[in-house]
Amino acid sequence: MRPGIKLFVGNVPEEATAEELSELFAGVAGPVLGVALMKQFAFVHLRDEAAAARAITQLNGHQLHGRRIVVEPSRPRPTNTCKIFVGNVSAACTSGELRSLFQQYGTVVECDVVKAPLLTGVAFSCFCY
Repeated sequence: MRPGIKLFVGNVPEEATAEELSELFAGVAGPVLGVALMKQFAFVHLRDEAAAARAITQLNGHQLHGRRIVVEPSRPRPTNTCKIFVGNVSAACTSGELRSLFQQYGTVVECDVVKAPLLTGVAFSCFCY
């Protein structure tokens, strides 16, 4: 059993606070070691895998301020990679098109065009170095 399991929480409403997320997760998973809240997503650190499993089972799809949150294990970025923020991306742009554009500069490990209401025009690319 590994201590300090990190979960990804997606589709977090703007009104949500770190304290609110901490209380929500503590109610089903026990003590929360920490919450890092960004725009529309967060990372919640729980004590162990059993707590993480309870949180995923009970909170994935939970309604928070009218939005269904996504709760899943956090996936670490592969070693020897860097993530690049790309702004002002056309709504018509696909991940494949962006990947093709950036592959001339190096191996693209991951490429995501964000399709969220408040993050339109944003993409992230992950490169090997």
